[in-house]
Amino acid sequence: MRFAVLVVLSVLPVWAARQVGIVVDGQLEPPARYGIGSLEQALAAKGLSVVHPRADEPVRADFYVLAGLGKGAPQSLSIRRSRYRGKPAVTLSGGDARGLMYAALDTADRIRWNAKVEDPLARVREVSEEPYLVERGVSIYTMQRAYFESRLYDEKYWERYFDMLASSRINNFIVIFGYENGGFMAPLYPYFFNVPEYPGVELVGITPAQQAHNVAAFKAMMRIAHERGIDVTAGIWDHIYRGGVQGGGIPGASENAGKRVPGLVWGVTADNLAGYTKAALRRFLSVFPEVDAIQFRMHDESGLKREEMAGFWHEVFSFIKAERPNRRIDLRAKDLPDVVINDALDQGLRARVNTKYWMEQLGLPFHPTHVNTQNQQDRRHGYADLLRYPQRYRVQWQVWTGGTTRLLLWGDPEYVRRFAASARLYDGNSFEMNEMLATRMLGEPSDEKPLPILNARYRYYDYEFERYWAFYRAWGRLTYNPRTDPEVWQSEFEARFGSEAGVHLMKALEAGSSVLPRIVAAAYRYQYFPTTRGWAEMNHQDSLPKFATAENSDIQQFENPRDEARSILQGTDTPMRRPQETSRWFAQTASEITSELTLAEKAIGSKSSNEFLSTATDLKILAGLARYYAARLPAAVAYNVYKESSDTAALDEAIAGEKRALAAWREIVSAAGDVYNDRLPFGARAVGFRQHWKEELATLEQDFTALEAERAKVEARPGRKLAPRDPNLKPPMVSLVPPAAVVPSRDLRITARIAVPGEVKWIRLRYRHVTQYEDYQTAEMALDAKTGLYTAAIPAAFVDPKWDLMYFVEVVGKNGAGRMYPDLERDMPYVMVAVKR
Repeated sequence: MRFAVLVVLSVLPVWAARQVGIVVDGQLEPPARYGIGSLEQALAAKGLSVVHPRADEPVRADFYVLAGLGKGAPQSLSIRRSRYRGKPAVTLSGGDARGLMYAALDTADRIRWNAKVEDPLARVREVSEEPYLVERGVSIYTMQRAYFESRLYDEKYWERYFDMLASSRINNFIVIFGYENGGFMAPLYPYFFNVPEYPGVELVGITPAQQAHNVAAFKAMMRIAHERGIDVTAGIWDHIYRGGVQGGGIPGASENAGKRVPGLVWGVTADNLAGYTKAALRRFLSVFPEVDAIQFRMHDESGLKREEMAGFWHEVFSFIKAERPNRRIDLRAKDLPDVVINDALDQGLRARVNTKYWMEQLGLPFHPTHVNTQNQQDRRHGYADLLRYPQRYRVQWQVWTGGTTRLLLWGDPEYVRRFAASARLYDGNSFEMNEMLATRMLGEPSDEKPLPILNARYRYYDYEFERYWAFYRAWGRLTYNPRTDPEVWQSEFEARFGSEAGVHLMKALEAGSSVLPRIVAAAYRYQYFPTTRGWAEMNHQDSLPKFATAENSDIQQFENPRDEARSILQGTDTPMRRPQETSRWFAQTASEITSELTLAEKAIGSKSSNEFLSTATDLKILAGLARYYAARLPAAVAYNVYKESSDTAALDEAIAGEKRALAAWREIVSAAGDVYNDRLPFGARAVGFRQHWKEELATLEQDFTALEAERAKVEARPGRKLAPRDPNLKPPMVSLVPPAAVVPSRDLRITARIAVPGEVKWIRLRYRHVTQYEDYQTAEMALDAKTGLYTAAIPAAFVDPKWDLMYFVEVVGKNGAGRMYPDLERDMPYVMVAVKR
């Protein structure tokens, strides 16, 4: 690199005698300038003088930072220790302005963490990185007008928010206009402008001055994002308001469809829908040329009727091809027919398909092994039948974190590391997740001011998103580079809470962050699939008799309570994780959270802060949720045994388990105490959302009283003595031998090695194409006496170039314990094999 000039001198008194020279190679683009500016602020905060010497100036600093663009992939970076003018130096290089920004921001963090006065660069590490997933997105909703506008109009808010996202290496920000908000932003265009060709379409009550203010604010938001290397995608989710699901359960919302109501869009009809949309979209792209991409919701929940979809989208695609051919568009996959996908591709659009990762919740860090049968034959739950060859499009994974982790703190690096690997499926290179607090104020009147989530005495931030730094850091840094050094988040915990307390609090949060995804995967009623219906953080999932029918959301890995009851009564085997095992997992995780939190509390002693107290509160709630399900899952099994056998002893066991679950929920209410606001609106009450755990407790207590009343009505009818399941039995240990390449004309032989072959009762191969529309085929595995390996074959007739293949192995030991391999606790729980084409 060749280095030249820049600006300024800033001095603080602490280390005034020490100077850092920042030498920059050439003119930098805004993201790189932002990164260097953040580095200067970090140095100045340590009391160091910052100077910008020219190459020909005699100014000699004590340390140097050399920064410029170099070779490498977009977003790549390099940080190297060196010497310059005989002094210690750090060289920062980026493959582009974003990469240089990331290098500078990483260096700024390390300067902040450093306590060594004599060497401000002591904690800077040499590293070369490039993005593992090239696009890492965060989406926000605009569901409630007052909450959205409280953010939209606050430039300082966006500066702070995008500071955090940039340091986390998030590089795409999706603003979703519409989505179950009662007709507000359905569509978005009149919120910003009127369309002269359609004077009858308006947002009722909005003035031209307000529209101009909205335009200016949105432009300012995008400018601030772009300065930090963050693209902005406009999510256009509603095209016309017709009530129904678009109402979001908001009282009276569906009845407002077709009426001229203040605050809602009026004038879009079936007759002018396509024409207005094209004219409005043309103006939108003209008014906001800064928009980097558009995400369209395609199906009937956007207001379109099924019979309108193909024609409507053909016209919209034709318009985009004619006027914005290079604009990327994301087509949301739910109920999206092939004819519409093909239309976009045949017209030559830069289109990709955006699909859900694990329904509208945060499940485990892999694509579900088997989705629920209710949605197995449609494009609602996951990748469905989209991963076909020859490949014509990329898939973007949409992780609906906002359905599960919307309020409580979250930060599990190992989860994100495993997710990143799974996101490479089908040549994947991008994802988006919901922001924390995603559905905040949903269901409340549009003009109601946002309610604070923490009570005043426990707040420690200017903006509530600042609570969730660990969430964003984990998701951004570990999808940029899954091998990121744990120091990147551990140092932040130590800086906030002290070296000893910080490490224990970090470990407690990592354990606590595993609770909600496990609830969704292994202890979940499928009716709570939607973000706007289910909330694992607060929803107790109904009475025990209803919960006992829970299907879970990976129906291959986790046995549900009803099937386990039948297995107990019939004496059958299963390789699935039984509810008793999942109960043990919850109990152990609760203990781990509590143990680490206790150590953190001991370490911090009298130096506790509001951030520590509120973090501890969330961890206690998560431990309480884990204990709740540790008790409730066996209770659900016992209740099903009672329903199947009329054995009242099983009913008594169920009642005892539910009593323990009720006690755990009381612990949750106690933990929340006066830390949280009594009103936490994150969904419409009309569809079952409560606003505090104590509201759920009241319902849970009523349900428990009803359960006891059910017992009082029946006479004791003991059934046959049933041997209890032992969740501690160890299944046989299996390792899979990597297969050869898949050739369509040949069988694919799968080989497994058993640690102790004599322990095996049976072992079999399960396989299918990589389409969630299919169930798994089965092949018994046989022991090869010569090699000591178990083998089975996927027949050549099954191999189809249209699909890649996936498989796993099921085994049950002679002790009755079963397992599937690969083991989901450590690996993706199946092997995916590419077919030669």
